[in-house]
Formats: sequence, C-alpha cells, structure tokens
Amino acid sequence: MPNRPYEHRTARAAATAAAFLVVSALAAPTALAAGPGTTAAAGPGTAAVAAADAASDAAGAAGAEAEGDPHRATVSDPHLGPVHPHTLSPAAADLESCGLPDPAAWGWIGAGSDAPGAVTLNATVTDPAGTPLRSANRLTDYSLPGSPVVATGHSDTTASGSVASFTVPSGLVKDGHAYGWTARATGLTGAAHQSAASPSCHFRVDLTPPTVTLPAEVTDPAHQFPPSGNGQSTGLHLGQSGSLPFTAADADPSALGASGVACVRWGFDPQFADASWKCGSELPAGALTVTPAHWGTNTTYIQVADNAGNHSQPAAYSYYVPDRPAPSWVYGDVTGDGVPDVLTADTAGNLRTYSAVGPTGKLASPAGQGPGGSWGGVQVTHRSSNNGPPADNVFAHRDGSGFLSLYMTSYSEPGTYNRGLATTVDKPECVAPASDPDRCADYLTDFSRTLRIAATGGITLPDYTQSAQNLNRPGLLTVEANADGTDAALWFYPAGGYNGFDRPVRLAATGWRDTELITPGDWAGQGRPGLWTRDRLTGDVHALTFTVGTIESADPFGDPTEVTALTAIAGDTVIGNVPVSQWSLIGSEGDLTGNGSPALWGVTGTGEVQVRAGHRTGSPAAPGFAFEDTVRTIGSTAPPAG
Repeated sequence: MPNRPYEHRTARAAATAAAFLVVSALAAPTALAAGPGTTAAAGPGTAAVAAADAASDAAGAAGAEAEGDPHRATVSDPHLGPVHPHTLSPAAADLESCGLPDPAAWGWIGAGSDAPGAVTLNATVTDPAGTPLRSANRLTDYSLPGSPVVATGHSDTTASGSVASFTVPSGLVKDGHAYGWTARATGLTGAAHQSAASPSCHFRVDLTPPTVTLPAEVTDPAHQFPPSGNGQSTGLHLGQSGSLPFTAADADPSALGASGVACVRWGFDPQFADASWKCGSELPAGALTVTPAHWGTNTTYIQVADNAGNHSQPAAYSYYVPDRPAPSWVYGDVTGDGVPDVLTADTAGNLRTYSAVGPTGKLASPAGQGPGGSWGGVQVTHRSSNNGPPADNVFAHRDGSGFLSLYMTSYSEPGTYNRGLATTVDKPECVAPASDPDRCADYLTDFSRTLRIAATGGITLPDYTQSAQNLNRPGLLTVEANADGTDAALWFYPAGGYNGFDRPVRLAATGWRDTELITPGDWAGQGRPGLWTRDRLTGDVHALTFTVGTIESADPFGDPTEVTALTAIAGDTVIGNVPVSQWSLIGSEGDLTGNGSPALWGVTGTGEVQVRAGHRTGSPAAPGFAFEDTVRTIGSTAPPAG
C-alpha cells in the first residue's frame, strides 16, 4: 500500500503506559451480508468497531507531544505480515483496512495464522533526528465481550525509517474473530520521542477449510453423470457434455463468521494441472460441466477455496461414460467415426488428423503427397464430399498458387489422401448480374490471389443426408485479394458439376484482407451453413449467417438454369476474441466434442493443438453463441517420436 505517514507531535514516554490502559465497551455484534459465493458471516457491527477505534485514537492522541515540540516522530505504512488480509471474491490483496470501521470491507487471514510467527504487526517508524525507534502496538479483539485489548508490546529497536515488527503471540488469533490494531513510533525507555498511534487497521480470521460434498445419486441422469456404482445410468455418451452436481460449504465452528466459499477448480488431473480457479461470477452454481475424453470410468477432481485462501480436500467424482453409438458420417468427419476432425500439417510437413474424442495425431497424408511436395504452408478445408461417404474430401491451396486441388479420400482407407486421388479444380467464369454490374471487374480466372478457403458443406442441409446425395456437395467460400493486394473480397462458389463449382457470388467487395475463415457449419440452428471469422489484427471472432437464394446459371448444354447459393450476409456478431498470439492457426469443422454445438480448434505458438467447446444461445431467429472457458489440448504438431 502507499507510504502515507500519519504524522503527530511527539510526547513524553511517561504518558505511554496510561494510554495503553484505555479499553472501551462496544455494542453487541451484528450480522454481515453474504457476498457472491459466500456464506453469511456474522461479525462486529460498524458502530461498535468505530467506538473501539475512537478509543484507540484517543489513547494515541493522549501520548502525543503538544504543537511546537521540535521533535516529531512519525509512523507510516501499517501492515500485517507475513500473511496479508485479502479476499478471493472479489479478488483483493493487502486489505489492511486502516481507518475503515465497516467489517464488510476487511480482508481475511486463513489457516496457520495461529502458528508461532505467523502474524506480525508492522509499521515504518521515523525520527527526523535519525534516532533509533521501536513500535508500540495494541491488538483489539472485537469478537469478545467488551472488545478487550488482547495483546500489547514493543518491537525490537530499529533504525529510523525502517520497518518495526511486533510478533503476535502464537495461538492468540482465533477462528471467526475480528481484530483491529494500532502502532506508534516510540523511543527507547526514558527517551522523549513518540508519535501518536496510526489509524486502526483491521482483519478477520478463518482457520477452517471449506468442504466439498458429492451426491449419492443425481436428479437428472439424462443430462448428468451419476456417481459410479450407484445403480443409475446416464443418457449421455462419449463426446457429449454433462454436469456433475456437488455441494460446497464453508464451516463456521465458532458461529462468529466464516469467509465463505469463493472459488472452485476442477479437472481430470488429481494435481489440477489442467484446471484454473473460477471465482465470483464464474463460480458454478452447484454443478460443473465436463466433456469426458474417453469412454468407461472417468474421474473429475473438485476443490474449493474460501475467501481466506483455505482449500478443501480434493473430492474425486468417479462416473461411467458410455461409448458413442455406432457412427454415421457427418460433415467434417475424415475418419468415419461420426465426429468432425481437425486436419492440419505437423512441423515436418505431414498432414495429420486430430480428434477431441478419439485417437489423435493419425497420419492422413505424408508430406510428399501434398501440393508442391509438402502440406506445410498449404491451406486445407473439408466439409462433406463430392462422392459421398465414408469421409470428407479435402480442398487444398498453397499460398500464391493459381491452382486449387481436391483430394478425394480412399474408400479402402478412409481419412487418407494422396495425389493419385487428387484433381485440380477449375475456377468458373464470373457473370455479373444486372443487380451487381461490377461483380466481375476485379475477378481473376485462377486462384493465385486467393488468401483463404473454407468449404461449407451442403447449402440446404445442416448435415449429411444419405437420400439427398447431390445436395451434400460442398460449396466454397474464399477471400480473394484485389489487383494491388491492398484489400480483399469475400466470394462464394456453389457446387457445380461433379468436382467443380458454378458461377460465383461476391458476398462482400471490400474489408476482408485480414480476415480468416472458420467453418462451424450450422452454428445458428437455421438449417444452412454459417461462417465464423477471425480478425487477425484484433483477434475478434465473428459469427455470420447467410441468406440462401438462387442465382442464374447455365447447364452443360448452355440452357438457362438456377442454382442454389449463399446470396448475402444476413447477420454478423462478435462472439469471442482469440488473438493470433494465442492461436496462430484457427478453425472449427463443426461439433468436435460431440456436445451438439460447434467448437473452435487452434494451434499455439509451441505447436499444441487445442479445442474450446461452446454452445448456442438465443434462437435461430436471433442467434448467439458462447464459448466455454476451458481449453483442452488434444495433440501436438510435433511429429511422433520414431
């Protein structure tokens, strides 16, 4: 805290003893209001504290020298140590609460504070003449009848301008009690230099850790994971998110007040290496949301902390997770297991598959099979197939290349890609309609100015439908730079022919140069694909919806026809922020975790492949999306050893 000296005129040391005999009776204690995530904490009333503090101030003033004395000692920066009063929710450190009589504003000290040397009363003592000083201290217990002074004493002598420390006797501070203390600068016995007391500083004590209690059974097994062996069965399966109910409490054995449960953390590691504390408004209300990583018995470890910083014993919640049902192919799936997958290059230039719910890091294509002899520096996108199951086909484009490649998956080895099943996709002609006469003014007939690519899946189908094979063929969104490279437009290419595209639609003419495309599928629940984007300059993640309509085209014989396409951006809202410094590469592919909503994936600067789940908010007419705080690592772009 700032060094703000409380300057007072000095007094004769002989007046000190009388000053320390002043004890004031206080009013009866009153209750404190409970804060967020806390239990109600009774404590001394503000009026009672103010009365006791006034008595201390009067005692301090009685020992001060009159105005005009040439000697003038000061005391400043009173603070507790080595423990410091604090709260976790709201997060506040070094709450010395000097001159604040309202106990609701005081900080807490926790378990171990009654041990020898655990609490010292500290203050800087200064004499203008440089005379060595010590501090004289008094500690008041507001929780005892009459609010008595329970400890007085002097520090060791210290140099002027140094911190003087008085050690509170071990065992003196009690669980649930509230205290106030003052310090003054004083000379050696018989010396004449003495300051008035500092304003009263305050703290409260909570020596009892909180507890976590787990249920014997759950009330909603359709959405919760019951404890193992209790006879209940969950309606969830691997890849789906569910909740784990728990009860957290902060015991108050003294009945004088507890600091209250403030934070909780949980994870699959008993050492909580994969967990972070959630406090205040982030504190879960009686249940945790988890997405188990494997079928069978899982264990989640839960720990809570109170405002004094005491931790509960970790509670181990074990529960059974059924395996996924027999898979059916979905958009974004390259392995045929019914769950979308991440495809990205490793540091050796190989293309690998990463899964949030199954085996991860599988080789999808060796480096030599990539465009130009490596998958490094190649943008890949996949969402549906031109020739049906069992897995997505992959569009690939190397930065600066005029060619767009389509890699079809192997039927014998789904999820593998090689040049033998690759083809080059022609860029279709651009025809400007009367409603947009300038559409094709800056259109290039190859892909050399293409900065980003994103496959959409079927335009009128939210996911793969076996009976509507032609409607499953993916369209393609692209960001294409203008001639001088200073800006870029957003284009949509509807599926056309067997492996190609029909006439493109320009969805936005400018403003897309620094925008990355992310393919979540039908994130808004509207029955058609949407789009997420990231602004590489700000990190903002936007969620876009589209209008679906028809455009004029021509069949292979030149006869007029209509094609279903994305025709306009209907909505655009910011749903998060992921700076490039956190994830240098970002994508989605859809419901990666199996919880029923799309998820984000990204690659960190150190090569970790991570997933962040989320859930829909709002309605299809007014859609929204929220991401979970937990980020899970599912692999690494470092090639496997050996």
